[in-house]
Amino acid sequence: HQYRRIDPANMQEYLKRETTYWSKLAEQEVKKGNLTFWAILQRVGGEDIQNAPNILIINSFNNMDTANEIWGGIEALFPDVKMEDMATWNLGKSVTTVYLRSLGNHIEPENTNMEEDFKYVHIIYHDTKDAGKHLTFEAEKWKPMVKKAMDEGKTVMKGWGNAVVVSPESPDFPYKTQSYDLFSSMTDALGPGFSEDFTWPEDFAFPEDNYNGPRNSHLYRIVQAVTAPPPAE
Repeated sequence: HQYRRIDPANMQEYLKRETTYWSKLAEQEVKKGNLTFWAILQRVGGEDIQNAPNILIINSFNNMDTANEIWGGIEALFPDVKMEDMATWNLGKSVTTVYLRSLGNHIEPENTNMEEDFKYVHIIYHDTKDAGKHLTFEAEKWKPMVKKAMDEGKTVMKGWGNAVVVSPESPDFPYKTQSYDLFSSMTDALGPGFSEDFTWPEDFAFPEDNYNGPRNSHLYRIVQAVTAPPPAE
């Protein structure tokens, strides 16, 4: 996850370059098997709007040791376009890079349409006392509960998943795990999430005592995403 601060005056041009050029390179690298996922997200609201990162670029690699090699192919992909007209690093600055390891826990309702259903996402970082306990709770309690609500049509969530934070590990970034909630509209993303008549499992209890502090949660608009197709059956 690469967080960037783009000057609002440059935002339109920045998004144009990302979606016109860099998304096409991502598509090429997904087909080659170097990337499994790429997305550009724009932050919606939040605190410290004048200074906080307002763009999140997500890259999922098959091999981190060759991750930086793929971006040099942009000029070969667009030989008739000047690099200065495709470059994005001169329109803002990188603020933070977070490395995550996916746990393969993504779930979504049946017949999900990625382009229509994945419009907004909450990116949530968790600062817990015991990361293992938290991940066990998510795997054994939270994930089945969300799946139950999806199957019954009693949640507006269109997807959920989690990951382990690999780096950084510091007092300024104390989070050990990350999760995300997907929605098809901003209204749904800002709503209660579950229907009032949803029956919560009797043994469901959120482990508040395992948290060191509040979650770090921000809402993003999904500008564009590129993903590998599901494996053939």
